Amino acid sequence: MTTFARILIVSVLLLVHLTLAQGAESRWIDSVTTALGKDNNYNKTKAFQLGMQNKWNRTWFNEGAWFVGGYWDATLAYMKSNIKENSDVYDLSLTPVLRLQRDAELSSGVTPFSEIGVGGHLLSDNKIGERDLATKLQFCPQLGLGLGFGDKGSYELTYHYQYLTNGGIKQPNDGLKMHLLSFGYAFK
Repeated sequence: MTTFARILIVSVLLLVHLTLAQGAESRWIDSVTTALGKDNNYNKTKAFQLGMQNKWNRTWFNEGAWFVGGYWDATLAYMKSNIKENSDVYDLSLTPVLRLQRDAELSSGVTPFSEIGVGGHLLSDNKIGERDLATKLQFCPQLGLGLGFGDKGSYELTYHYQYLTNGGIKQPNDGLKMHLLSFGYAFK
């Protein structure tokens, strides 16, 4: 494990510990997620993510059964390609996400939602498998569809489609298209 990866993991664990030790009113982390995924091309990349979310205190268009809200999503990911040996990358990201969601109190315990976001990603390497991403700084537009369920919608199951790209800053810009399935738990 590289020094970069160790620093990232220790930082995330320290942040989680400090946040959970605080009272609910002062808690920065509203929910946590874990995700598994893979790319959809010959690179055979698999991904594992841990994320922390902070909901925005504002919602829009909340007159009916649906409303628009949002959250900050901070993730630490590990990606590995089976094409080449020692082809793995650690990824630290921060993404603002807009979410269209049905009101949990009006939906009998199941809350459908869709979301969209674009975030910044910092990678430990600019190559994974046979993909050359050219820079360690990447941008990642993402789309998601999911369901909240359980007591007050405390649990979520979400499908995300993500596209890592350097936005044309440098060539080559092979990019990486990922399909992720995540499970989340919200602290209520």
